[in-house]
Amino acid sequence: MTARRALTAVAAALLLLPAPFGPWNAWLPAVCAALVVALTALPRPLGPRSPVLAPAGAALISLAVDAGYVGDDGLTVLWMPVEFAALLVLVVRSVRHLTIRRSWAVGALTAGAALLLPLRFTLRRPEPLDASVAGLLLSVVPVAATLGGALYLRGQDDRRARAVRDARREQRLTVARDLHDYVAHELTGILLEVQAAQVGAYDPDENARLLARLEAAGQRALASMDRTLDTLRADDAAPRRHTLAELPALLDHFPDRPALHHPDGLPVLPPAVEDAAYRVALEALTNIRRHAPAADRITVALAHRPGAGLTVTVTDSGPAHPRARPGGGTGLTALRTRIADLGGELTAGPHGAGWQVSATLPTGA
Repeated sequence: MTARRALTAVAAALLLLPAPFGPWNAWLPAVCAALVVALTALPRPLGPRSPVLAPAGAALISLAVDAGYVGDDGLTVLWMPVEFAALLVLVVRSVRHLTIRRSWAVGALTAGAALLLPLRFTLRRPEPLDASVAGLLLSVVPVAATLGGALYLRGQDDRRARAVRDARREQRLTVARDLHDYVAHELTGILLEVQAAQVGAYDPDENARLLARLEAAGQRALASMDRTLDTLRADDAAPRRHTLAELPALLDHFPDRPALHHPDGLPVLPPAVEDAAYRVALEALTNIRRHAPAADRITVALAHRPGAGLTVTVTDSGPAHPRARPGGGTGLTALRTRIADLGGELTAGPHGAGWQVSATLPTGA
């Protein structure tokens, strides 16, 4: 027997102790109070369905005693506060933890039993009407306060659960973005290098340079995977942010380095804007690797106009229509959503014989 069961048994025994000193009908409210306390205190008194059956059973027992009790109040009033308090505890549990439909049904039943409990004694008084009205008025305030508190706690629990779900969803999206932006970028480069090596003539020097590039790309992909896993393990991991100063290193990963055009003296930009601009360039370059690997001219251009914001444009020489690829097509959609969240706009479409991706981001300057 656990300590909780032992304490519940002691409490029930103490509630039954005064019954022999009262009239014979004192046993009815005494046993009722003991049963209600037991259903409230024990963790699962009626098995797996106790969260529903325990409060409903306690309310039905209390209402049955209300209807079947005979005699005056006398000593029996001793058990009413205990039973009333136990019913209020069950009201909180029902309203807070059960499903919406069950909380309405079981909560209303339990609250009604607590509200009507004073009538068990007031209806037997010499002036039952006045006493009953007074008893109901006295019980309305604590029952209403209990219902309000239970609904508030349920709302807090729901908000906390939504916050946890949103945080988990955001973490999953962050991981998915990192996998897409970095790992997929490197793997696409590795795949294209291998495909090019299969159709080219064997050259020992070029083969050595190819293996070196593949090794470097693999190391970068593994490093990105490690950073992604660190984000999952850390409780307070900050989102990964890039700056425009990292763009030259990104362009160096291409065998034919894309041209980078940017004005001198860019103003200090918000970190979120620089990160978004970097990811626009990364996504556009990854799509060029996938869909237009034969493009011989790739240009990344940055422009800033006061009041208009920062514009990042990636243009390639062709082909004009990206080739469909199974499993792809979500990068630009997710990026467009991110840009829109920052108040900007992203466009992508044919540009001459090639393709252009352009994003405008407000900078506040």
